[in-house]
Amino acid sequence: QPVRLIGHHTGISLGFYGTSHHATEDISTMRAIADLTVVSPADGPQLAAAIKASAHYPEPIYFRIGRGREPDVYGTDVTFAFGKAIEHVAGDEITIIACGMPVHSALEAARKLNAAGRSVGVIDMPTIKPIDKAAILKAAARSKVLMTAEEHNVLGGLGSAVAEVLTEVGAGVKLIRHGIHDEYSLIAPPTHLYAHYKLDAAGIEDVVLTAIGGAKG
Repeated sequence: QPVRLIGHHTGISLGFYGTSHHATEDISTMRAIADLTVVSPADGPQLAAAIKASAHYPEPIYFRIGRGREPDVYGTDVTFAFGKAIEHVAGDEITIIACGMPVHSALEAARKLNAAGRSVGVIDMPTIKPIDKAAILKAAARSKVLMTAEEHNVLGGLGSAVAEVLTEVGAGVKLIRHGIHDEYSLIAPPTHLYAHYKLDAAGIEDVVLTAIGGAKG
């Protein structure tokens, strides 16, 4: 049976334990290991579905999970397919491509912005390797701007993976990589850190409005 690796309390979810316990470089490391599939579920139900699906998956997998207190995005009936993204809503102005905890934040931000008349799309990209190239290129063809959101360094993670797809085909779309901007993370409760790094709904809303222009309502 292929190896299954599980990284728990990843990103900045360990809060007060500090930089030595924060995992903001693991996606970049794991992506570079040959034949290793990298999965970052948005919540518990999606993780359970991914583990169930892995029973018949032939490649080794790294599961990247948080602290188990993330709000649910999905119900217990969710299914999982490795290498496939989930498009929640399409957007003409910008599409947010997120993985892990920021998926919920992105959906909350998009709901508020779309209710105010903007056009913000959200894609959940639970499999970072192999990544769903078709979903990325479809969003690039529709949206003026793409934005990645990840609880990880913007170097080497989801944002870099999306950038690789876009540059390989010469897609002429602006990409904003949002996450930890190449720095050692601070020490604080996780909720404070999410707000500080603009990974909560309000923060993602701010980043989106900066990208597409507009005042926060």
